[in-house]
Order: sequence, then structure tokens, then C-alpha cells
Amino acid sequence: MVTAKAISLSVRPVQSADLCYPLSGIIEYQPEDLLGRSVGAYDLTAYRDKLEPKPELPSPADWLNINPITSGTAIGSTPIGGMAGDVPPVDGPFSIQSELDDFVLSRLRADDIAAHLTQAIAWYGLKHSADQADAAIEKRIELLGESTMDPNSLLAMLNTLSRQLRTRYQTLRDEYLKDNIGVVAAQTSEASSNARTTGVQSFNTDTTTTTTYNGREYEIPLHDNKVRWLRSEISLRQERLAAFRLVKLNSKENVLREKAMTTAEIRKIQLAYVDTFLVAPFDGVITAVFRHLGDFVTAGQPVLRVENDKSVYLIGTIKCRALIRIGDKATVSTTLFGAVGAPPVEIEGAVCAVRGHEPVDEQWNVMIRCDNQAGTGRILPLNYNFDFNNTEIEIEPV
Repeated sequence: MVTAKAISLSVRPVQSADLCYPLSGIIEYQPEDLLGRSVGAYDLTAYRDKLEPKPELPSPADWLNINPITSGTAIGSTPIGGMAGDVPPVDGPFSIQSELDDFVLSRLRADDIAAHLTQAIAWYGLKHSADQADAAIEKRIELLGESTMDPNSLLAMLNTLSRQLRTRYQTLRDEYLKDNIGVVAAQTSEASSNARTTGVQSFNTDTTTTTTYNGREYEIPLHDNKVRWLRSEISLRQERLAAFRLVKLNSKENVLREKAMTTAEIRKIQLAYVDTFLVAPFDGVITAVFRHLGDFVTAGQPVLRVENDKSVYLIGTIKCRALIRIGDKATVSTTLFGAVGAPPVEIEGAVCAVRGHEPVDEQWNVMIRCDNQAGTGRILPLNYNFDFNNTEIEIEPV
């Protein structure tokens, strides 16, 4: 063990952060007495991960294993239930603010984001009830079908209609050919009547009336029949394409993707709202206040500084006539502020960085990490500079 003296040694925090907003705005809330206040850490990353609903894309196993008709649970990774209308739980502006209120140090004006989030949640509820709830999914599958082999599926019914139209066309074509009907230039109609008179002079009267409709459009029944069939086939091809797209859009895997897209839109607004709150990322003390209530701040502009005083670095130059190694135990004893008659204060730590000077001056640049907690509170104040005459450092190799 050797004794060293502090040439220039000061207390620095292990953690220090200038808290900034990731977006611009006006500070709506910030207490006046923040400077010097001890604050507790809040894990904002963990809270973001807990926000509901979860915008998670389904895996291929989800598409294969989840059957919305028989499983009794909604498609997707988040179970359904807990709210009116069978809508999954959603974190809105009120629940976010309630969660963060006890830890918030500063907050931006964000009524527009809160209103946007409320609107998105309302739309999410309507969308889920109409398209993504169990009953809605079952009705889609019932009406559209999932397989062309299903005779009640939309595509299968379109194919059946196509076959019926072709059969009708072929039947009419055969009849027109049998009757050898070509061009109908002028349509005619005939009406016949017969009258028989009895008595002294009996006779029969036969009357035939032929009516010709001139000026009517000529017709070619054989070709007109084929034209009607071809036009119906053209329309059916367009309907088949529309039906194919409709079935695919309403398939199980696409409903899962649609749910993920809807929840992702809500998550974007939720995260934007969370970004209007400043919380401490670690336990510490507010050591600087750069902006105040009512100020406009730009994204990335420092608002508060938080420094962790539970663990500290003693950084500077010491004079020691011995070799100092990383990991050596260091015990620092000092009289704070050189107060006459005050009891000495002692703190222990470990050398975590060292660099030697020229051997003639026996000086070392060191960093000593220390636990700054004691039963009565903090041992050393941040940024304290040790006095040369009142400080001794014991270096003990480990």
C-alpha cells in the first residue's frame, strides 16, 4: 500500500445527460423548483414496448395455424376482449399521461397529437368491428370462400355462370341452324281466322292478315346470339379478376397484415405523444435548467441536465511514488471544504483508467470509480475539487 496526494482531483458523475425533446414545440408544463431536485429513473423504452395494441407482423405459422371460424380467438398475436364491442385494448392520451405523470419533468403542448391519437383509436375500433372482428372474418369467408373448389365461393359461382351462358349460346345456335335462319330483313306477322255460317245458305269464310314491319333494324339471330355470349364472357373475365383480388384481400394472411398496418399507424401517433414528455433516464439530480415554462424549443435543444450522483468518477492528477495499475483499490480521505475540526470523509473506489507522466515528477492521470452512497446520503458533492493539503489517497494493489 502506498500513499498519494491529490494534485488536481475532482468529482464527476458517472452518468450525465442533457434531456432534449425529439420534436419542436412550446413547453406547457415544467415545475419551477427543478434545479437541485433528486429524480427517479423511468424506463421509457420498456413502456413503449408495453403500449397496446402491438403492431406485430404475423409469422407464416400464424397464417397456417389460426382458424378464425373454429379457434374462438381473433386473428393476430393480441387476444381479443376487455372492451366494449370486442375491440382489443388501446392506450390513448389519457392512459399515457396517467402513466407518466409521476415521473414527468417537462411536457410540450400536444393537444393536436392527442386529438389525432383519439381519432385514430376511434377509427381503429370501427375498422375492427366492421372488418377484423371474429364475426366479420367469418362472414367474409362465408360469402367469399377460401377455395375455388368450394361451390359457394365467388370464383366458383362465376365459373358456373360462365358455363350456363355458354350452354345457352350453344342451344340457341343449334336451333337457329336447324331453322336455317339468316338475316331477318323485314319482320312480318300473320293472323288467320275461320268463320262458318249455317242455315239455308251455309258457307265458310277464311281470312288471313299479313303485317310487315318496315323500317325495323335488321337482325341476324345466329350472330347476335354469339355477340351476346362474347360480351358476357368479357364482362365475366373482368368480374373474375375483381373477385380474385377481393378474395385475396380478404384472405386470412392479408387480414393479419391489415391488422398490423392499422395498429402500426396508432403506434406511430402514440410514440409521437410519448415524445412530448421528458423523464429522467436514470436516478440523479437536476443540475441545470436551460429552458423554462412557455419557451419554444427545437428538436434536440437541451432543456434539463440530469447527473447521476450515486456513482462518481474521481478524475485528475495525483502524485504517487509507486506503480499504479488498473483495478487497484483506492481509498480517499479528505476534509470537505477544509473545514477546521470537521471529521474526515472517506470514500473507496477502484482505479479504472491510469496514465503516467515523466518519472521525475511522479504524477499520474487517473480515473477512480467510487460508490457515492452512505447511510446518511451522498458522500461527495458533484464537481467537488479536492484540496492538496487535506486529502490523502491510499493505493492498494489487488
